[in-house]
Amino acid sequence: MPDLVMGYWDCPYCGNKGNRGDVTNCPSCGRARGDVKFYVKDYNEGDSLQENELQHFEQLSDEQAASFSKNPDWYCSFCNSLNSDNAEFCGNCGASRADSEANYFEMLKKRQEQEAAEAAAQSQGSKKKSSRRPLVIFACILLALIGIFMWFNGSKTAGDLKVTGLSWVRNINVEEYKMFSGSDWSEPKDRGFEYTVTDKRKELSGYKQVYDHDEQVDVPRTRQVYDHDEYTLEDNGNGTFSKVAHPVYRTETYYVKESRPVYRQVPQYAIKYYFDYWQWTPSRDVTVSGEDHNAEWPEVELAEKEREGKRSEVYRFTVEHQQKQQAPITYRVAESTWRDINVGDAVLITEKRTGANPCLVDDKGNKIADLVKEK
Repeated sequence: MPDLVMGYWDCPYCGNKGNRGDVTNCPSCGRARGDVKFYVKDYNEGDSLQENELQHFEQLSDEQAASFSKNPDWYCSFCNSLNSDNAEFCGNCGASRADSEANYFEMLKKRQEQEAAEAAAQSQGSKKKSSRRPLVIFACILLALIGIFMWFNGSKTAGDLKVTGLSWVRNINVEEYKMFSGSDWSEPKDRGFEYTVTDKRKELSGYKQVYDHDEQVDVPRTRQVYDHDEYTLEDNGNGTFSKVAHPVYRTETYYVKESRPVYRQVPQYAIKYYFDYWQWTPSRDVTVSGEDHNAEWPEVELAEKEREGKRSEVYRFTVEHQQKQQAPITYRVAESTWRDINVGDAVLITEKRTGANPCLVDDKGNKIADLVKEK
């Protein structure tokens, strides 16, 4: 298969397009090939091609390829003409190649750098014009976020509240010493309760894995296997392009034999203990409540095998708005604060907009006590 493909160039002077890579002077204006970039028709630089797609391009025979040098063309520093690597003198002005320094790729790189610098300068100019707008937008968003944060973390104080009710609840939980039944694989000697073993017998406690034999299994593996070549066309800098092959691989699955151990389940037996045990456990509540300041604990009558357990207490007051038609609100508060609140008192209550617990405050906004709002 031929290795070279014909390239083309556009005249930078008269704009005539599609001049063959082996033509050194423009057929339209006669000017020598100057600062040009070679290309292949209907091909984008870097695209991959299948082998059958190469037939769409003009491929050079070995005889035609021999007329091209393997090295890139060189530029004449005096007239900026592009000359074959085989030529020692410029075909346009006759200057010696020894007096010129750059070849096709060096000049192409210089031109690309210049174009990139011009594009960057143009982009920088556009950015300067529009740089203030993002800053203004950012500042507006920041101020809005700060405003929202301050609003949500702000407080609102209700100042037209009047206490319309007081209440209290006190509760004593009564515990009973009861018997329960249990079982375990050992005696509950250190459990902290009285117990009596009622039975013990050998039972299945579980299974143990024991090696039995090995078996051969097929284990999948993968490897990369050559599948085909794809091609790119690379500029030689002399009017031709080389076909460069790139191998493409596919993933192949294969299997290998591996030895795997096989285990069997062997039953395990142990002595299991059954026992009765006694524990203090919550049994009932004794509760008393009122709507005054005379809070007291209830009197508890204990039966045999009973004792007093945990005590709990709740103190509440209810307020109503004097100027707004709203439903009464009830709050829970510590006993010490509750005893200083009386029906008919005007109170100030501050609440966070975020929904945090409200608090009772004085007329200067100083917190007196934390409250829990009941739903």
